[in-house]
Amino acid sequence: RSSGKTRDRKDVVLALLGVAGLALTSALLVLSMTETSLPYCGSGSGCDIVQASRWSLLFGVPIALWGWGFYLIVAVSAAARMKPLARTRTLIILASLAFAVSLYLNAISLWVIGVTCGYCLFSLALVSGIYAFSWRSNRSLKLLSWRLGSTFASVAVVVLLHLHYSGVFDPAAGPEDPYLRGLAEHLSVTNAKFFGAYWCPHCQQQKLVFGSSAKRLPYIECSPNGQRGAPATQCLAESIRNYPTWIINERRMERNLSVAQLARFSGYKGITNSGVADR
Repeated sequence: RSSGKTRDRKDVVLALLGVAGLALTSALLVLSMTETSLPYCGSGSGCDIVQASRWSLLFGVPIALWGWGFYLIVAVSAAARMKPLARTRTLIILASLAFAVSLYLNAISLWVIGVTCGYCLFSLALVSGIYAFSWRSNRSLKLLSWRLGSTFASVAVVVLLHLHYSGVFDPAAGPEDPYLRGLAEHLSVTNAKFFGAYWCPHCQQQKLVFGSSAKRLPYIECSPNGQRGAPATQCLAESIRNYPTWIINERRMERNLSVAQLARFSGYKGITNSGVADR
């Protein structure tokens, strides 16, 4: 009976940790979707800078949403009547992965971005608690190989994550090239327009040229209602028929443009990687 009561207490603590994590990640998701600010997360704060960084997304999905899914599984598994061994294994692998990823992202926040994010540290504390409980939940030697495998898997995931954010697998997730960032911002402030459609392969190729700076381009989606749906009003007003279409300084070009062409047509005078002003 005492062991059953102890297990019940552990389940309650795990459920509370999961619910607290759900509340935290839900608040961060609302912040990212509505552009509102949480306490101690105003414009220019560490939290705001982290939320705006490239590390806040993974495969186009907010990190907070990945965390929300993790906390949901923890809360549900603590309340559900799963087989003890299956529940323990699930907790071990998920807690190991979440702990490793949370440590990695907080290290990035501190040493790469150079800021502290209170909400991120709070999430790390919750994950650390869940991770600690995964070790205390069952100390059976039968789980030793499972724990070792989860640890190796977590290290492998962090290595792959780092390669992803280094741009090895997806240039759009890597660091920004200063020249391309400057050109993209210049195109936006000079009212250049880049019309395209999400299903247009040439438009995707044009964005790939800018890597992780593609989000700064003055892109206008002409097909928000699907390939056969009604085009966007702005695209109809500009009589856009081919994708991509650039309009720069009232000059219309219905094709992909190189970085040099975009700089020349828009009058951009940035400094290239070689240290020479582009003309």
